[in-house]
Amino acid sequence: MLNKKKIKEALEYYDIKDTTYQEKCNKCIDEIQNNKRIQNKTKEIYDILYIDKTEKLGELWKVKDIATLFEEKINPFITNILLLLGLEYHKENIKKYNFDNEQIKIQKQRIRECLLNDIVNKHYDGIRISQMLWGTYFINSRLIECGRLQFEPTINNKIKIHIPAGKNLDINEVKKSIQNSRELLKKYYNIENPKYICESWLLSKEISKMLDENSNIKKFQKLFEIQSSKNGIDDVLNFVFNLKKCDNYNELPETTVLQKSIKNFLIDNGTIYEGYGELKE
Repeated sequence: MLNKKKIKEALEYYDIKDTTYQEKCNKCIDEIQNNKRIQNKTKEIYDILYIDKTEKLGELWKVKDIATLFEEKINPFITNILLLLGLEYHKENIKKYNFDNEQIKIQKQRIRECLLNDIVNKHYDGIRISQMLWGTYFINSRLIECGRLQFEPTINNKIKIHIPAGKNLDINEVKKSIQNSRELLKKYYNIENPKYICESWLLSKEISKMLDENSNIKKFQKLFEIQSSKNGIDDVLNFVFNLKKCDNYNELPETTVLQKSIKNFLIDNGTIYEGYGELKE
């Protein structure tokens, strides 16, 4: 499983040309191979990511720290390695679902982002567990992307909407994306008349009260019938403040109106919940 040649092939496939990146991968592989317990744990997680069909993958989302996942301190590049090791499954699934060139291009770009963003933009020593998992969703063909949004067929054939960060949430683009996704869901998953759902901090009722009626988030919320779900502070810190965690809310930046509103709300001991929404007919 742990093969430096395969890692090199994956780096080339996802267009990562940084020799330092490859050197860190090789160093991590050497360390794994010198520790039998870590080898076994790596194989266990690899199986969950790419082979297991019992939804154990969902449990990994609850683990935030790599040392907790491996039950000891480990080279943080291990998550990069585990994502890169999915290349053969990615190629198999591209053939299985007969993805067109546009969808393949999108998938490769998204996996590349998962492999790089935490390191280049956030200056972490390795990618977060969440980025490793998100990349495997594309590798395992659990997601397609259409316009502004991403779509994940679930077990009961409801389609879970995901909203990639980095672009404005233009409501016209959102509506166009949902409409155009119907054809792709039929083409790739044989799903007709899909029912769309979304669970996100963007559907938070607490956030809604901080916004004016013309905000893109507010317009997005109006597309759904919404109820509160789980605590959303981790996602708010990540997507609004670009932070993993915050021990003192007084230190949060307030460079945008939304940041300032959220900061004041949290300082006043407010709790922000994600919203679960079903798309209105």
